[in-house]
Amino acid sequence: MPLTRVIDYFNTHLDAFNPQASLRRHARFRYENNQVSADVAGKHVRPRQQPILTLAGLTPVAHESRIQLIDPHGVRETTDPLYFFSWDREDVIFLDRLLRVLHALHHLSRHGVDAAPLVVDVHWRHLQAVEASHGAVFEALLARLGLHPRQAVLRLSALRLLSDAHAREAAESFQRHGYPLLAQGVPVDAPPTAWRLLSESGVRWVTPEPHALRLARQGREHWPRLTQWNREAHAAGMTVWWPGLDTPGDLGIVTQLEPTLVSGDLLSQMQPYQWE
Repeated sequence: MPLTRVIDYFNTHLDAFNPQASLRRHARFRYENNQVSADVAGKHVRPRQQPILTLAGLTPVAHESRIQLIDPHGVRETTDPLYFFSWDREDVIFLDRLLRVLHALHHLSRHGVDAAPLVVDVHWRHLQAVEASHGAVFEALLARLGLHPRQAVLRLSALRLLSDAHAREAAESFQRHGYPLLAQGVPVDAPPTAWRLLSESGVRWVTPEPHALRLARQGREHWPRLTQWNREAHAAGMTVWWPGLDTPGDLGIVTQLEPTLVSGDLLSQMQPYQWE
């Protein structure tokens, strides 16, 4: 089915995202100049993505999704204002699904149905709002695009998974539906019990906590702990991804830590895999 027809279908069936959401009356997908975007509650939302590469060979094996939010305040790479003004749980459910479908539409427009997997976010408030059967509705929406859950890596907060039993139950439900799961921001001092909890929840991809790369840049005194974190992740059966390699020297530093995957603006500039 042509992409324009798919978008027209979704625009006339926004209740499929959540029929109880009032936000569906203030949202719409767009396809103009070969660019997929959306309008949500008076804000323009534009999807982007960047390749995720193997450390060995720097071969693209997946893509990371990001959002540009465009409003009178300018262009920002965040969805926080959208969730901040979505007070109702039904609107949160609608918004989270709409953003994931927006990324899937963009991915399809750029790479077709046989594309490498796409990493998309599941907001922690969505996990709170949905009581059960996590992943079922998104699976049906993906099917409209000719995509399978295995092509969407769901990015979840590691801290939420480690501290919230309901979040772990949601992750297990996602896994049963066939989604690969990524735990974002696993602490560098995570104990063995943390790796066991993540594994039992179905997580197979991990990234370190945000300041880990800053520690690696500061000097070798932090490398033993970071190296140990990578070894523990690998021992737990995880695919280890270090994102954010944006400055000269980052790749050389991170290579010594032996992750599986890497990404960042610097790597995009080194080869023809730019933000799309």
